[in-house]
Amino acid sequence: MAAVRHRQVEANGISMHVAEAGPEDASSPAVLFVHGFPELWYSWRHQMGYLAARGYRCVAPDLRGYGGTTAPPEPSSYTAFHIVGDLVALLDALRLPQVFVVGHDWGAIVSWNLCLLRPDRVRALVNLSVAFMPRRRGVKPLEYFRAAYGDDYYVCRFQEPGVEAEFTTFDLKSFFKLALTVRTVGSSSMNLRKMRAYKKEIKLPSWLSEEDVSYLASVYAKTGFAGGINYYRCLDLNWELMAPWTGAKVQVPTKFIVGDGDLSYHLPGVKSYVHKGGLKRDVPMLEEVVVIKGAGHFIQQERAQEISEHIYDYIKKFETGVSTLQVSKL
Repeated sequence: MAAVRHRQVEANGISMHVAEAGPEDASSPAVLFVHGFPELWYSWRHQMGYLAARGYRCVAPDLRGYGGTTAPPEPSSYTAFHIVGDLVALLDALRLPQVFVVGHDWGAIVSWNLCLLRPDRVRALVNLSVAFMPRRRGVKPLEYFRAAYGDDYYVCRFQEPGVEAEFTTFDLKSFFKLALTVRTVGSSSMNLRKMRAYKKEIKLPSWLSEEDVSYLASVYAKTGFAGGINYYRCLDLNWELMAPWTGAKVQVPTKFIVGDGDLSYHLPGVKSYVHKGGLKRDVPMLEEVVVIKGAGHFIQQERAQEISEHIYDYIKKFETGVSTLQVSKL
């Protein structure tokens, strides 16, 4: 890992904890890393080291509600406009007029929205795990998830007031070991009751250390999970607020990467959407889709070197002037 610098940045009315690596000057190309749930800036530690060593300024904030960043108590303070507003204000504070963006999980959703709302701030996008989800008229997100998986699905359960208190009953190290390594899909994914009842010893894979798990557990022990859960509570509110962007396309050069064992890849309709023209229709500047065999959801950690190389191979073209047009690996 490269040396990581930490600081607080005032942006959009909140204080954001930001981790940085690589050059500090504004003239160096910059990469904004956007994490998901239940994660922190720390999920990007490998990619930050890899790209910093190649001359990129790496910027990885804890998003609103996470880690060292302000966590407003009201769920309605976590809409797409709040989160995208935070990132735009962060770029302004750092005097970065345009950046490469890399997102994962909820961070991918945020990054799609950043590109949709402010494409002028994004040079190119590499998104991991979660494909673009265009707004569908008449179908709210929670209706979709309830119809597909029932009320016990974690996205639906996270709507319940006070559900975040259930995390206090976990040994957090055990929770993160399960959350990051156990591969489940559908109604079994992130099922808090089943996770609490899980008694088998969890042997960590080579890509995840006790130190990694301890770091996440120590931070979440201080902050709790309410901030991250509030993103889920804004799903339907986002659907309402994004009505003016119904049918809008993401007009940013894009590469999409997903593991074939990723729960997000197995949601109903996602594979056909990604591979049969839907994603390309909605993201016209999509240049490449990569499906990594045997990889799960936390792909930037599980396949750290491979993902780092994919990101670098894509964004370096915009630095050298080499054409970015290539045949998609569909």
